[in-house]
Amino acid sequence: MTFTNRPAPLRALVGAVALVAALPFAASQGDKDYRHHTMEAIGGHMQALMDILRGKVDHSEHLSVHAAALASLAEITPTLFPPGSGGDDTEALPAIWDNPDDFAERLDLFRKAGAGLRAAAETGGDVMAATREVGQACKGCHDNYRKK
Repeated sequence: MTFTNRPAPLRALVGAVALVAALPFAASQGDKDYRHHTMEAIGGHMQALMDILRGKVDHSEHLSVHAAALASLAEITPTLFPPGSGGDDTEALPAIWDNPDDFAERLDLFRKAGAGLRAAAETGGDVMAATREVGQACKGCHDNYRKK
């Protein structure tokens, strides 16, 4: 008996099981959009911080807000790259999933740099140097794992 000759409920069950089995490996467009929006937020906070540090705006009292936001976003960044969330409609390169250990190390550097930035902003430390470290951590991922 071929698959198409099986009773309809059995075919439906097999189809449902196949679909559920594929779910962990196929990220939704929502996952990709969420990652994009989160990365845009990171860039926005970095730019706002740089505007303050370069004296383009007089909002030094906002430094800790942007530093805390960057540190918090750095904490969630590893969750933004589920399997199957690459593709032509995203800036994420396949190398992310081909080199998961290296990618995880780079994300950990970003997390640590974000925590250092938050600490510098809260304690009156060298926020410019800490911001540079965050920028270098971003560059470390973008150079190898983001489409140019």
